[in-house]
Amino acid sequence: MKMRSLLWLVLGAVAMSFAQVPAEMEGMEYETRADGTFLIGGPTFVFDRVLGAGGLHSESELWTPAKLRDRLLFNRWSGVPSWTPFEPSVWMKTGNELGDLIYQDFITPENRPSNRTPVLEAGFRTPSFKGFWATARMFQDDHFCSGAYGIRSKMVDDEFSHFGANWPFFSSAYGGLGYTNSLVNASVLVGDEYIWFYTETSRWIPAHYKPRVEARTDIGNLSVTVAYEDVEYQNRLQNETGARKEVNGSVYYKCGKSCRQGIFQVAAGMAFRAVDDSGYVYTELEEDRVAWPFMELRVQPHRRLTADVTFGINERDWLVQDSVEYHVPAPKDMGVTVGVKNISGSRLNPLADSYEIVGTRMVDLTADGQMNLIQSYVAFEDTLGRFALGGRGSFWAEHGAETFDVEEYEVDKEFGLKTRYGNVDRIDEWIKGVTGEFWLHAWYHEMFHFTAMAGFEHIEGNVDNAEVTPAEFYTGFTGDWLLNRTFKVSHSLRYRSDAKWNLRSTNPLVVKGDWVWDASFSQMFPKYGITLTGTLMHVLADEVEETVNGGIDRLRFICTAKKTF
Repeated sequence: MKMRSLLWLVLGAVAMSFAQVPAEMEGMEYETRADGTFLIGGPTFVFDRVLGAGGLHSESELWTPAKLRDRLLFNRWSGVPSWTPFEPSVWMKTGNELGDLIYQDFITPENRPSNRTPVLEAGFRTPSFKGFWATARMFQDDHFCSGAYGIRSKMVDDEFSHFGANWPFFSSAYGGLGYTNSLVNASVLVGDEYIWFYTETSRWIPAHYKPRVEARTDIGNLSVTVAYEDVEYQNRLQNETGARKEVNGSVYYKCGKSCRQGIFQVAAGMAFRAVDDSGYVYTELEEDRVAWPFMELRVQPHRRLTADVTFGINERDWLVQDSVEYHVPAPKDMGVTVGVKNISGSRLNPLADSYEIVGTRMVDLTADGQMNLIQSYVAFEDTLGRFALGGRGSFWAEHGAETFDVEEYEVDKEFGLKTRYGNVDRIDEWIKGVTGEFWLHAWYHEMFHFTAMAGFEHIEGNVDNAEVTPAEFYTGFTGDWLLNRTFKVSHSLRYRSDAKWNLRSTNPLVVKGDWVWDASFSQMFPKYGITLTGTLMHVLADEVEETVNGGIDRLRFICTAKKTF
């Protein structure tokens, strides 16, 4: 597996280099990345496509076994809001978008500056006592909440959050108990949650989880997750209310230590959802249930050759993701990998709802036929002393890419909300792309790490019929300084070219390319297990709307204090 580790170093260098500045909330790591197209509508919606991934879909649209414990928000997988328990510690986080002025409280409402909004979090997890522990957490992110702010504030009865009156896109609170030993890691959490979903018609839908209950158990190689969600929907503007009671989860048995040492490696599982709807719930799951059995296979006849396949199938959909990789013999401290991967299926996310409901309209969230994506690539990395040089090139072709067949656009005259109607469809022709990425990494022990990166992509075909035309190139520079092993400074300076939303509004929304600088400063007190971190995000860049009806990406700061036990 040594060569496999080297491959992940090569292919993961892009993501790792842009992950040094901490995101404002776990699950939002895309904020600090530039190696692709990342368009944020709010914490609960993002178009996230890595430049070298191939195809036209975003990563959050595609189901994989790695996302079994992510949240399904409408038809996308999200790491926000995360209910994964932290390590034993106590922590607090706060921050704000820059621009608030104290004097605004004393001037007239007509001249009042636009409001700036905070991020808030506090929680704890106790040390274990004979294996048992307790945890609680309240967290919400008010950033980006300017998205469709006027109409969203009129749709719900109150502030729709645990704290404040900014109508944040999510506000979550939970508490629970757990048990951990050398074999078992189990927890049961109960909480109350407010979430806004972004839908295919570009609407924001409010959902109040009261309560949400999640149980997790890891026993050796077996992982089980079950969640019960009692969700309330409302829209005061249309006098609509509804409720959904949902049970969802997964069972997954992964390949153990002895299995991983063999030529054939097998893992299998099943994900499931079952719903009971009443009133207006704005989506519909066909037959009110879905079960998704899947299997992962790896064949490694030689340490340099690996074949992987993940496939799932049920009565409605099927999805296959496979790859073959070969590690070319190379000099010491150098790695070269060539490979080919394929994604084929009837739907990228077979666990998502089947329809979106808008008044008397039914928006079909599935498309006839299938998509096929094939990609070939070569990657290399060479280490020379304290320097590493690497690159990756690929060619991809996709047929049947999922898109949206727009039948009508509508603009709300009072609030300016842009809505589209139609059905999910396919681009029934081949679209091709060529990518290239290069990076240089330098370091000096633990004291200093620096990375310079650049990437480009050229796409040919009917890309204007895709949801998003991705950025053509990016460049970035990151640096970490660790002084006296207790003070860390991290910086990220990056640029991406223009990206464009093609189908969300009558006139395509062009998100202009810009330079962005993020920086964080951490003071650690190892003797006491205390870390204090201050982070500045979206410095230098213009304040822009990156998604139709989405929030404004603004300059903001976040302060975090954490003590581990």
